[in-house]
Amino acid sequence: MMKTLIVEILSFVSKTKQDPLLLMAFGTTLLEFNPLFQAAKIIKLKEAKDVSLWTFVMILSIGLIWLCYGWSIRNWPLIIGNGIKLFSSSFVMIAYFVYKNNNKKEAEK
Repeated sequence: MMKTLIVEILSFVSKTKQDPLLLMAFGTTLLEFNPLFQAAKIIKLKEAKDVSLWTFVMILSIGLIWLCYGWSIRNWPLIIGNGIKLFSSSFVMIAYFVYKNNNKKEAEK
């Protein structure tokens, strides 16, 4: 299945005459939105018991370091990608703190 996906992607790149590095940069930038799926799950279930807060603290820390580095060398892909990472990870942490005590409330009932 993975081999088929790679073949399809390479076929798409060759048909569109796009620079493969440009498409990879676009794809990796989209990946920075991944934490929003976790935030959506927290909000949907109204609980954050399965979320590791330290994971998102580390993601935020690393993203902040890379954002500062990107800013210092004026590299827009680094700035944009890590800005998105900081936004989406912050959203997960906000959702975590809003719903972290819902587990205790449900257990008391």
